[in-house]
Amino acid sequence: MEDTNSNYTWILLVGVVVFLFVIVVLLCFTKASGERLFYTGEDSIFEETIVETPAMMATLSPDARLSYEQAKAYQQRHPPESVPTDITLSQYVSIQEKGIAAFEFEWDMETQSFVSARTEIQFVSGESCVQTNLPLPRNQEVYYWEAKMFEKPITTTVSVGVATKPYPYWRLPGWNRHSVGYFSNTGNKHFNNPFSGRPYGFTYEEGDVIGVGYRHRTGTVFFTRNGRKLDEACFGLRYNLFPTIGANGPCQVHVNLGQMGFVFVEANVKKWGLAPVQGTLAPPPAYGYEAGSLLLERGRTGETSHLLAGRNHQTMSSTTSHYGSTNINIPSMNEPTFNYDQEDDNDDDDNTPLIQQVILNSSIPIPSPQRPREGFPTYSPPSYSTYPRLSLLIGGENTCQEELERNRMAGLI
Repeated sequence: MEDTNSNYTWILLVGVVVFLFVIVVLLCFTKASGERLFYTGEDSIFEETIVETPAMMATLSPDARLSYEQAKAYQQRHPPESVPTDITLSQYVSIQEKGIAAFEFEWDMETQSFVSARTEIQFVSGESCVQTNLPLPRNQEVYYWEAKMFEKPITTTVSVGVATKPYPYWRLPGWNRHSVGYFSNTGNKHFNNPFSGRPYGFTYEEGDVIGVGYRHRTGTVFFTRNGRKLDEACFGLRYNLFPTIGANGPCQVHVNLGQMGFVFVEANVKKWGLAPVQGTLAPPPAYGYEAGSLLLERGRTGETSHLLAGRNHQTMSSTTSHYGSTNINIPSMNEPTFNYDQEDDNDDDDNTPLIQQVILNSSIPIPSPQRPREGFPTYSPPSYSTYPRLSLLIGGENTCQEELERNRMAGLI
C-alpha cells in the first residue's frame, strides 16, 4: 500500500515539473504580441552605458563636443524625474473630451523652429528638436504615430524617435540618455549614443513616412518605414516618453498622431493611435441648424422690439417736424391715470393713430396746424438772404410794402 502511494506521489511531482517546463517554453518562444520575455543583449537599456574614451571624443567636431558637454551637464541637473510628467486628472479629462486634439507639439522660442496646426513642424536652421505636450499614454498595449517628410533637402538630417522630459532642445533624439532616434542620413538607430549608431534600416528622404511604436509594458520601441515594420529598436525604457522629432537644417515634417489613417495597416486595424479621433465633447451645432435655440430666439425678440421702438420714435419725430412745434400752456389739473398693464383689444387695430390728442378741457383752445400751400416753403429765409421772404410768397399788401422798404434800406434794391 505504501509503495502504491509513493508511486502516485512521484507521478504527480513529475507531472507538475513537466507542466512548468512547458509553460516556460511557451513564454520564451511564443511571440504572439511581438514582445520578449527576457531582454538581454545590445538592445537593452542596461547594456547601453556609454564609456567616454579619448578616441570617441576625437570623432566629434569642436561644436559637436561643446554641444555634447552642455547637454550632458543639462541632463545631470535635470534628470527625467525632476519634473512631473505623468498625465494629470485634468489632462486625462481633456483627452477624453477633445480626443486626439489634446495632443500637440510644443516648440521653444530659443530654437530655430516653430509649429503650426498642432502637428506641422517647420525647422529653419541649426540643431533643434520639438516634443509633444503630453507623454505617450499607458492604457492600451501599443501606441503608434507617424511622421511624413513633407519637405527635406538632402543636406538636412532628421531624427524621429522618443525621449524623456526635460530633454535638451538643441539635441536630436538618440544623442543623449533616455532617448532613441532613427536617423535619415545613415539609416542607423542611435540609443543614448551621440558617437556612433547601429545599422537598423534604410535611409529616408522627402516623401517617406516614418512610424514609431511603443509598448509600455516592456518599454519596447520599434519603427516603420513607409508602412513596413522594422525590428525592435530598444527595450527597457521605463520613463514617460514623448514623441520627439529633431533636425539640423531646414525641413518640414507633418505628424500624424492618429487624427487620420496610418500608412502602417496594422496600426489602423488595431487602432494604435494616441487617442480617439473624436472626444466626448459635443461639437458646435452645424450652420443652419440653430433653430430652437432659446438664446438666439431671445436675441431676435430683443432686436425686433428695438427696431419697432426706433421706428415709432422716427415716426413721431417726422410727424412733429411736419406740423411744426406748437407751444400749449395748459394749467395744472388732475390728470387722469392710465393703467398700461391692462391689455386692450383695440391695441391691435391698425386704424388707431399713433398720436392721440386727449382734450381735457373744452375751454382751452388748441390750435390746429394749417397745411401750407403746395410749392411754397414752410419757413422764411434769413434776413441777409436775397431770396424773397415767406410773407411775400403768401401774400398781403402791408407785408409787401414792409418787405420792400426793408430791402431798400438794406441796399438790396
